This record gives sequence, structure tokens and C-alpha cells, in this order.
Amino acid sequence: MDRYKDFTVEDFVWDTYFRQWVLSPTRETEDMWEGWIENNADAHEKVWQARSIVLSLRLNEPEISDPEITHIVEQTIGRMDASAKYPSFDETTRQPKVYRFSWLRIAASITFLLISGWIIYSLSTKKDTRKISFAKPIQEQESSITEKWNPSMKPMTVLLEDGSKVTIAANGRIRYANKFVAARREVFLEGEAFFDIAKDRERPFFVYSNGLVTKVLGTSFTIKAYGNSNEVTVEVKTGRVSVFAESDPELEQKTLGRELQGVVLNPNQKIIYSREEIRMVKTLVEKPEIVVPKAEIPQFEFEDTPASEVFEKIGKAYGIEIRYDSEMLKDCPLTATLDNQTLHEKLFIICQAVEASYEILDGQIVIHSRGCKN
Repeated sequence: MDRYKDFTVEDFVWDTYFRQWVLSPTRETEDMWEGWIENNADAHEKVWQARSIVLSLRLNEPEISDPEITHIVEQTIGRMDASAKYPSFDETTRQPKVYRFSWLRIAASITFLLISGWIIYSLSTKKDTRKISFAKPIQEQESSITEKWNPSMKPMTVLLEDGSKVTIAANGRIRYANKFVAARREVFLEGEAFFDIAKDRERPFFVYSNGLVTKVLGTSFTIKAYGNSNEVTVEVKTGRVSVFAESDPELEQKTLGRELQGVVLNPNQKIIYSREEIRMVKTLVEKPEIVVPKAEIPQFEFEDTPASEVFEKIGKAYGIEIRYDSEMLKDCPLTATLDNQTLHEKLFIICQAVEASYEILDGQIVIHSRGCKN
């Protein structure tokens, strides 16, 4: 694959093997292209641009008639002189020769230029609100900075020098120092990634993503920060994280302090940050998981158990605060087996049984009840 070293973006777009990988990837082509990209770091940006264009245009060579191709070209590039458009004729039919691939390539090239121009204009006019910036100074020397991009459709894991792991989703990218020698560990993210951070209370870990700062001491969480989205989400799997906007007037204080400040998230909680409104909404992840060690997972089998005890047991297992009136619910017994249900299914069944309801407020579960009739 040495010939690809000197390819331009357009060369990649028109390469059959490249398009086949982008549009119909197989395990073999994934491994081959990922290996090539890993060994040709200077081509990352060109490959990413070409891949985005191929996916946008869905380029192919369809079997369409000559008149249809001619009509497409005329619509795309305007009316042209017939003699210039068809320089040669078939001597037996006196019909113009039309080369499918050539004309389709011309039309798509023009489309490519128009789209490229629009993208460049959009980025230049909206980069403050849409483009994720890697310009923020990392405290190490620029020569020691590494940028990793995942061009494949499967997750890519990056091991940082402190033992932390970052699993980058498709098209995601991170920028970080090869060695964290400063008082803090910093990573810049574009796209989606799962972070499993090594504990180090003396050196907090920071992730900068589209105007949102996530600070941790050692935990695991997911961040989704796509450049074309107005929202950034942080979902916590284990431990605790704090999040705050880069525009926060107390940014320096929250950044320098050893403790977690700002909006603090616990396991199974997430924050949705609106970039335009600079507003955060704290809630639960879509599918909360049990967070206690496997050996400590309780059996959710209840027989005439007061609902207050049931909620307490479930809250501890999922690491989520469940707020309820214990006096109101202590005389509401529950008999049920809830081992195989999701958290929301468990809550629904319990509430139906004890004539209650629940809602999620600020990352907590609030139970509403007037007591039991029987």
C-alpha cells in the first residue's frame, strides 16, 4: 500500500479500494487500513476528510443510460457547447461517445468542490460554537503532544502513560501529552470516548470537550462531544466526576482545587450540557447498571417486605439515591421477585403494587405515594 503515501484527498475519494473499505468494510480491510493509518500518521487528516466525503456522497458507478448521465452533467455544470462536450463521435451511429466513469467523476468532483467550499465557509463562520478546539495550551511542550484518531467503525483503545485507558468510538479523536509531568493530566476530546482513569489524587485528570470540562481523580465514564451537536453528555459508570463549563467565572478555582467542584455526578448519573444556552441538566443514564461488586449483588426476592426497605435495597445496589417517605411506605408490603428486570422495570412493578409513582429529578429517583389502601 505504499502508493497511498502520496495520495491527495481527492485521490483517496476516487480510489476503488478505499471506497470499498469505507462503504463496505470487512475484517480484512479494517485491519489493513487501520495498520496503514497507524504507520502513516501524517495522512490521518487526509484519510478522515476523504472518508467523510465518501460517506456523504455515497459514491458509486451506477448502471444508468447515456442520456441520463448527460442530463445529470448538464444540470450540474450548466449548458455547454455540444462540440466541446462531445469531442468525438461513433462513425457508425454518429452518436456522441459518453464515458460513464469520466462524466460521473466530473460531476461528483464539482459536487465535491461545492461541498468542500461550504464546509470551509461554515467552519470559518461558526468555529467558535461548532468546531472543537485543540488550541488550549497543554502544560507540556508541543513536541510531546500526541493526537489519536479512530478512522474505523470499531472502538480503538489508547493506553496513556499513567495507566489510564481511553476507548475512542468511530471518528473520535483525542489529544494528550505523551507524559504527564505537570500538576494535572489533560486530554482534549472530539467525538465520543469511554475513559477508565487511573487514580491519582495529587494529579486530577481533565477532559476538555466542546466547552465542557470534566474533572476526575480516578473513575470511569463516557463523554459524547460531537462537533456538529449542540449538546455534550457525560455518563458516569463508576466513581465520581465533576463537570463545569469553560465559561464558568469560577473556572480557575474549580480547576486548581483538589476536591471535586461544580456539578458532581455519581454512578449511573449523566449530565446534558447545552452549548448555546450554557445550561446543564442532570439525570440518569438510559440503562442504569448495578454498581456493587458481583459478590455483593443482592437477590431481589421480597415477601411481605415493606416498600421502604425494598427501595433502600435497590438504591444501594444501583448507587442511586431514591427519595421516599419511609413512614408512608413502611406499611406497604411487597411480594415479588425482581432479579431479571431493569431498574425502570423494577420501579414500575413496585409502584404498581404499592399504589405509588416515581420521577427522576436532578439525577435522583423520587417516589410519590399517599400510602396504601390495604
